[in-house]
Order: sequence, then structure tokens, then C-alpha cells
Amino acid sequence: MEFKIEPVVPADAEEVTDVFLASFSDDFSRRLFPCTEEVRAWWIQKFAADAEQAHSQHTVSFMKMVGTVGSDQRPVIAAFALWELPKKAPVGEGTEDEHVTWPVGSDSELCDLFFEGIHKERKSAVKGQPHYYLSMLGTHPSFGRRGLSGRLLKWGLDRADEEKMEVFISASPPGRGLYARHGCIALKDYEVVPGYYQTSMLRPASGS
Repeated sequence: MEFKIEPVVPADAEEVTDVFLASFSDDFSRRLFPCTEEVRAWWIQKFAADAEQAHSQHTVSFMKMVGTVGSDQRPVIAAFALWELPKKAPVGEGTEDEHVTWPVGSDSELCDLFFEGIHKERKSAVKGQPHYYLSMLGTHPSFGRRGLSGRLLKWGLDRADEEKMEVFISASPPGRGLYARHGCIALKDYEVVPGYYQTSMLRPASGS
């Protein structure tokens, strides 16, 4: 099966949500976002908004890995990546400080702790400099071990290299090895909750 990278469009939001919930299915992720209809509806709405933002405002790039399955060659989304593009305003200014209303059924306190922790680490790592940020990368388990996440990662890294920009990534335990193989340096391991660690990683700008 061949896969190609294409932009996510708002109509893909439901399928991207299915990939997201399947790829982030460990106990910690389920504490954040249980598989409920309310949580699923919230993510569908968010991913549709992200796709529209990528199309109209060009402040993010939202990409999918598409293949075909079955005798009818039906297209299927196997993986996706959401990249935040460099901003002129330093991290910590503007909309990034706005409070998020998490979906009904989620652990809102843990969501705040987790995502505010990522924001703090990102701000510390990039020191106010424009940069690329890999907000999310997920591959459906049915399409694992085919290099799809690596291709979506390289898609963004290549663009960062063209602009000689740093890349910040907050890595879950399963993702750290992939990012390290692509030149990302671990800055800090920190414990979010007892037994669960997140890793702040930075890929230096090309030529630095």
C-alpha cells in the first residue's frame, strides 16, 4: 500500500479523531480524554477548526498520511501531524495563554496540568525565538511500523531547515526514540503524574 501526504480538510475531522483516539490509548491518555461521545465530539470540532485555521490563516500546518484499502481502493487516513508555524510574537503572548474549556468527561485538572506544563517547557526551551512546534503526531496502530510518523515528522523538519528554525517537541515515552533519531535533543524529563514522564526536546536550527 502506498501512502501520500496531503493537507487535512475540515471534512476529515471525524476520521482524524478516530486516529487520535486509537493512537493515544495508554492509561495516561485515557485519564486525560476517556473514549466518550462528548470527548469525541469535542475533538472533532477542534480538528475541524485546526484544518480551517491551516487553510485560512496559515498559522498551522495540518497534514495527513493517506492510503487506500479494500478492493474499491477506499482512501483512509493512517496518520496525521499538526504543526504550529513560527510566530513573530514570543511564546507566552496572545492566544496561547487563553484558558481551554475541556470536554465533559475529561480530567480537566490533569489536562490543565499537562498542557500548561508543555507550554512552560516550550517557553523555556525556545527563549522567545521563532520556531516550529510539533503539536501532535499520531499513527493508527493498524498502520504502525511503516515509517508514516517519520515521514510526517520529516515533512515539518525539512521546512524548519529551509527557514533555519529550531523545532520544539514535547515527547511522550513512545515517541522519544523517533525524535532522537531525527536529531532532536532531550532537554528535560519531567514527571507529570507519578510514573508518567514527558520529555522536552529541541532540534537545533540547520547550520547552527
